[in-house]
Amino acid sequence: MSEDSPERARSLARGGDLKGAAQVFTRYLESTPGDALAHYQLANLTLKLGNAVGAVESFQRALALEPDKAEILNDLGTALEHAGREPDAAEAYRRAARARPPFPPAQYNLALILGRRDQWDEAARFLRTALEQTPDFRAARQQLGVVLRELGQNDAARACFDDLLTADPKDIEARRAIADMDMDHCCFADAAEQLEQCLALAPEDTQATLELGACLQELGRVDEALTHYRRLLARDRSCYYAVVKKLTSAARGRFWVKTTELRRILLG
Repeated sequence: MSEDSPERARSLARGGDLKGAAQVFTRYLESTPGDALAHYQLANLTLKLGNAVGAVESFQRALALEPDKAEILNDLGTALEHAGREPDAAEAYRRAARARPPFPPAQYNLALILGRRDQWDEAARFLRTALEQTPDFRAARQQLGVVLRELGQNDAARACFDDLLTADPKDIEARRAIADMDMDHCCFADAAEQLEQCLALAPEDTQATLELGACLQELGRVDEALTHYRRLLARDRSCYYAVVKKLTSAARGRFWVKTTELRRILLG
């Protein structure tokens, strides 16, 4: 195996020496600049090493050699996002989304950007297209549920999350999303059930603990809420003010005590 060959670089990368692999690719490409795959692999290594600007340059060299390659366009978009160039990233994802054959990861990534811009209808369209091509694309189905909820299509959103749970009852993100919807509709008992299952799967889930405590307060089960809050604070006291906010802002089960007394109740 040559010292400066793609095979040597890939071997180093598999062994965890990403910096060494990138150096080998760089030397190899000095003499073989027309190898698109090597440029692409160097770009991914460079991105993993934290150099987004350098990764963009290498992806662009690969793209110059294979202008319609969806995988390169998609990963270029990722690097552009890391480099703080979201508009350029969106354009790269759009080009990848139009590729033939279609490339669902690009449609998903574009939908994430569209969601951050509150362009929910277009985001939904790209996510549906991604799911038509890859029905088991779980992240896309989860995000479609989020988008449909933003559009006020709650039944369709709930169907997305239910589909995820049918396929995998241990899907914590789907359970948390259902709990959020239940809380929006003041169905606190249903939300608490979902959140309790989240904590059964991930006992140290901070957000699920906080939300469960809030649900229990609304149900008038303040002592149970305090038990969960105390367990959370026993492992992470930085959550103290988040707990206080939950305790003092609930419509029911609200705590009206002095700050010093509240600290004693929570921290002992």
